[in-house]
Amino acid sequence: MRLSEQLKVIATTDRIRIIQGKHGNREPQFDPGVKILYCGYMGSLEYAENKTEFLAQDPEVARMVAHMEVRHKEFRERGLFPPYEPEITRMYEFKDLTVFLYYDIYIQ
Repeated sequence: MRLSEQLKVIATTDRIRIIQGKHGNREPQFDPGVKILYCGYMGSLEYAENKTEFLAQDPEVARMVAHMEVRHKEFRERGLFPPYEPEITRMYEFKDLTVFLYYDIYIQ
């Protein structure tokens, strides 16, 4: 399936990460073998400042993964890993944790 075909079936309100490279055993932001090309709302992709030529190339989708991000609200104070997008309000908030769901789309 091509990237353009995959993006057509994802709602504009869903959050996505488009990742170039192979899915490994690490979080993509800590894996030197992959590159996160976009992280944000599906509907904002066409307006993204960092929009690159990968959209025009319409690459083949190698894998798609539903990925839940769980982080501590006080990640800075505790020296923990930051959320993918720390400036965004989380979808669900618990006493100490925040949760967000992303579709990770791996392209070749």
